[in-house]
Amino acid sequence: MREKKEMGQKIKSTDILRTIIGLLLLFVGFYIMSSIDLHIGYVQEFTLLIFSIVGVTVIFGNQALIWFSKPQGRYTKIAIACLIINTIWSMLGGTIVALIFGNSGNHANAVFGDYIMIFFVPFMIMGEELFSIGILETLRTKWGLPTMISTLVTSVIFGLIHFNTYHGGNVLRTIIQILLVQGVARLIFNYAYLKTSSIWTSYAVHLVFDLVFLFVLLVVLVVGKYTS
Repeated sequence: MREKKEMGQKIKSTDILRTIIGLLLLFVGFYIMSSIDLHIGYVQEFTLLIFSIVGVTVIFGNQALIWFSKPQGRYTKIAIACLIINTIWSMLGGTIVALIFGNSGNHANAVFGDYIMIFFVPFMIMGEELFSIGILETLRTKWGLPTMISTLVTSVIFGLIHFNTYHGGNVLRTIIQILLVQGVARLIFNYAYLKTSSIWTSYAVHLVFDLVFLFVLLVVLVVGKYTS
């Protein structure tokens, strides 16, 4: 009996260690992609995806494969509804921030101005989804937190990690923007994932939204370039 108890404690300690290491890999991957220039060209855009795959594997092993199951329920309607809601809220949230702080450029505009980046978006978005769902499921299944609290915490983290991307010089404006826009967007993506029990749904909503946003921004940049 004593040996079984010691073995159980050892397994639990190992699981905690794996979870900590996995979470560190997730955050390091995002930090490297967004804040450190490794001087490896566009290969750097794959760092989040690679670190997220490794981090999730360390934490969940083969259990994470279930996230890639076929979406359940009315996933098409759910995905379309989430996309529409996120689009409307992003415009509304952006407008609120602009009304409070005025219009201001940010680092993201400069980054997205690099047109070839659009080809790496599908890989970057999958990296972000694995990052987010990895944290969400760690909080839900590993730490036993309620789903509502888990998704709220994940959304706050998702918003805050975009600080460097959207920082335009005003710290308060940036924090409000990333929580109001990116944070709420994560709530919507999480809903799509949880409602359909598949990462493919949240990935599809996230990817389509970002591609549409990048296309609109690209058109604005091109028009501005040739009309100035």
